[in-house]
Amino acid sequence: MRGLYHRLISARDPDAPGGVFYGWWVLAAAVVLGFFAFGVVIPGYLAFSVHIRDELGLTSGQSAFVVGAAWGVGDVTSLVAGWLADRYGARRLILAGGLLSGLGFAALGFADSFWSIVAVYSVAASLGRGLGIFPTLMTVVNQWFEQRKALALAVINTAVVAGAAAILPALSIASEQIGWRPTAIFAGLMVCALTIPAAAIIRSRPEDLGLQPYGLGVIEPATSRRGSRLAGTAGSRRLEYSATQALVTLSFWALTVGAALRTVPSDVLVINQIPILIWKGVAEERTSIYLSITYFATIPARFGMGLAATWASPRWLLSGAMALVALCSVAALLLDGDEVAWFLIVSSATGQGVSALAWITVGEYFGRRSFGTLVGVMTLFYGVSGPIVPAAAGWVFDRTGSFVPVLVAVGVLQMISAAAFLLAKRPVVDGSPTPS
Repeated sequence: MRGLYHRLISARDPDAPGGVFYGWWVLAAAVVLGFFAFGVVIPGYLAFSVHIRDELGLTSGQSAFVVGAAWGVGDVTSLVAGWLADRYGARRLILAGGLLSGLGFAALGFADSFWSIVAVYSVAASLGRGLGIFPTLMTVVNQWFEQRKALALAVINTAVVAGAAAILPALSIASEQIGWRPTAIFAGLMVCALTIPAAAIIRSRPEDLGLQPYGLGVIEPATSRRGSRLAGTAGSRRLEYSATQALVTLSFWALTVGAALRTVPSDVLVINQIPILIWKGVAEERTSIYLSITYFATIPARFGMGLAATWASPRWLLSGAMALVALCSVAALLLDGDEVAWFLIVSSATGQGVSALAWITVGEYFGRRSFGTLVGVMTLFYGVSGPIVPAAAGWVFDRTGSFVPVLVAVGVLQMISAAAFLLAKRPVVDGSPTPS
């Protein structure tokens, strides 16, 4: 193992014949860990939700609260994790967070009440996810690349949703064959087992190994009107913003509002997708199939929109995609039967593509310096709603027997998101806007 490690880090020149830039190994380790850990922790409870609801007698509102709280806790934790990663490096966070998320998910197999599920899954496993899995892995990848940044971030963003798509049906099948409790224990321990080698390979920054980010030659610091560092090779116009400098730009807040109003409705639709489809007349045995297709459809959407960012204006891509998402929500409201499932699939897949592109845009607009902190701030704004909004949607259905008010609200928020993304122009450099 030690010999392999030294061979890996000895390949420092990406342009040398046969040389492999170490950042690609970091990306590979992040992809493997993100694929499995995110795939287990994020959709894992959904694979067991019907069994847990029947065994413990949970309501629709309680089931939605468990998942919404889990996603919200992870998102809010990302604020602290991003700040720590920017200042002290993300490697230790990945080790500690990966182990905590795995152990928390494994403990789900021993839970015997609503509140014990909240404690081990919504709190422990989700704290670990926010600290060490996502978006921390994305923060590491952003540190290692200047050229190919959009590609690298698209790959890690695609890997996590690919894990969700692949692991959700696997967990569902295993829970049917051996029971949901043994399945949860095994999956959680596997997350722990993968965390250790991934953390051994990953380095927080290329500077830790005496390297520069991929595609960055000698850094020539320059100062913009706001004092940001201009870093890059000749002809580069990328600024390295501090968190304070980024937080006073309209672009950052437009991205934040757009991302928050994308994520909250998306969480509502995914967490409540099965009851929505049943309400719309879809046979219950087909709903889990549609949910799996939803996750698989996000794979090409995330990767495709990430690549599109290399040649098209991010704000127009973001805004246009969210307009399409809103139209799909309207169609889901007006139609019935299995057609609704396909519109929800397109809506969720396109929305996930927007999510990946929003993170890529933050890296492209504001650089490496405070990426983790900025992503943490953005996730905080929609993370605080995680325990509330999906559960409120379930509560509305429990009380009224209808998702009409929910779908109307979702469509309105998605259109506001589309409008907000239109304002997310590339920040000004030296008093003049750069092309967006």
